Amino acid sequence: QLSWRELLPQEIQSVLKSDFTYNTPNRKGMDQGIWMPGLDREQTIDIAIGLDTSGSMTDPMMIDILSEVKGVMDQYTDFKIHLFCFDTEVHNPQEFTAHNMEEFLDYEPAGGGGTDFDANFEYMKENDIQPKKFIMFTDGYPWESWGDESYCDTLFLINDHHDKNMEAPFGTTVHYDG
Repeated sequence: QLSWRELLPQEIQSVLKSDFTYNTPNRKGMDQGIWMPGLDREQTIDIAIGLDTSGSMTDPMMIDILSEVKGVMDQYTDFKIHLFCFDTEVHNPQEFTAHNMEEFLDYEPAGGGGTDFDANFEYMKENDIQPKKFIMFTDGYPWESWGDESYCDTLFLINDHHDKNMEAPFGTTVHYDG
């Protein structure tokens, strides 16, 4: 079983797609006149991160999460991160790229009301945000729905503080302590 710190980089890396192309042929066999396609890797990471600010997330937890995400992003040269907080609505949405990533750790979480997971998916739909992966840090207690399972690949990082066995009904669930 991997910790969330080990799994997060793998989940972010998983959004990069690879395909084969003759534009960059595989060098093996070229000296014998055999041309095989080489790997063409997509290099842009496009993810959305929702931080549950309904009261279960402490400031040290937020700093820890943001630091961990920044550490992963420092490994890439081209990325887009849609970062926002949510309770019953989305707060302080910002987009980060390689050009403004230094501002990432200055991000100010906002909110503090109830917990409505649907607010994340509604916000992304209304703002035409279609991430390759949506990562939600939460305590796992939505009012009603866990969101729109058909909208995008979703990773739920659930705080173990209340229930160590809680599983999201879709996507991937990973527990973390805090």
